[in-house]
Amino acid sequence: MSSPEKKISLFQLFIMTLQSQIGIGVISLPYYLFNAAGNDAWISVIVAGFFVQINIWLIWLLYRRFPGQSFFEMLRITVGKYGAYGLKIAYSIYFFTIATLIVLLFVRLVNIWILPRTPMWLVTLIMIAVCVYGVVDHLRVMARFFFLASTMLIVLLFLIITVAKDINYLSILPIGNSGMLAILGGVHHAIISFLGYEVLLVILPHSLGGHAGKIKAALLANGIVTVFYTLLTFVCLAYLGPAVMRFVSEPVLYVMKYRTFHMIERTDLLFFSIWIVCVGTSFMTYLYLTASALNSLLSQVSRSTFVYVIAALLFMLSFFFPTDEHKVALFNKIATYMSYLFILVLPGVLLMIAMVRGRSGDDPV
Repeated sequence: MSSPEKKISLFQLFIMTLQSQIGIGVISLPYYLFNAAGNDAWISVIVAGFFVQINIWLIWLLYRRFPGQSFFEMLRITVGKYGAYGLKIAYSIYFFTIATLIVLLFVRLVNIWILPRTPMWLVTLIMIAVCVYGVVDHLRVMARFFFLASTMLIVLLFLIITVAKDINYLSILPIGNSGMLAILGGVHHAIISFLGYEVLLVILPHSLGGHAGKIKAALLANGIVTVFYTLLTFVCLAYLGPAVMRFVSEPVLYVMKYRTFHMIERTDLLFFSIWIVCVGTSFMTYLYLTASALNSLLSQVSRSTFVYVIAALLFMLSFFFPTDEHKVALFNKIATYMSYLFILVLPGVLLMIAMVRGRSGDDPV
């Protein structure tokens, strides 16, 4: 457990949850949602955000039952020594998988839009080197950087709003025409963009404030993310229209490409540059989570050492990153189903086990 001076404030908890969620999905989310839910893609975002709110509440209930203890300590109390050992390994693999996916999708988009002749391994090296610097220190250092990065969201929001005056609201009509099944299919595609809030599993015990303040901070952060993604999807749908949306895999950048200012001609590159910062914070979150999970397995090895090991492994994997779109889509699909298991199912199962067995934070670790 963190000492008081190393803990983050409620505001920093809010910022870390917010920045962890807004990342790699910003660029392509409207495209995948449109292919699943048509003109009702923006409704899928709202429904996905609602489901995430429930999931955050579930994580908070689990934390409240074991106040002051880390998620990995909860595992040992709930399922025993050997069960906890297996789950720690599984969570380490999950966090590492999402970190790898973030880097893979980021590098592909950088190659497509701005650096087509730059090797993927070099882009990966630059991203990892910058992010490692922010993760090796304690949590408050990360939180401070996340706060600085969050100011960039205001610029992104401004750029999106400036497009609103040129959109055609008729493009989203009729509302609800796609049907409930299609909307739920869009929810499935939206979930991967909302990932990042699982950082709460690890940082809740390392934050100051009461239980009520923590759940309010987490729910507010996810609420803002839901509004941001809904606005982003709505603007893309209404600006480009159905005829264009089905062919444009990065609709946000295409919308920005045709929005110019007196002093800025390539608004898409400005948006892309700010988006890189958001991807960096999201990757830092999973780098931190992976290192924390491994540190809980081998406590004699420092978390910062694991950060370097994970970064080196990711860099070596970059030489084997798939370039085929179908393989990338398959990897994305696997990561999505893994998130259902590790973020929705397992915390719920652990909470039920703790309630049935009467386990709480008062039990010995």
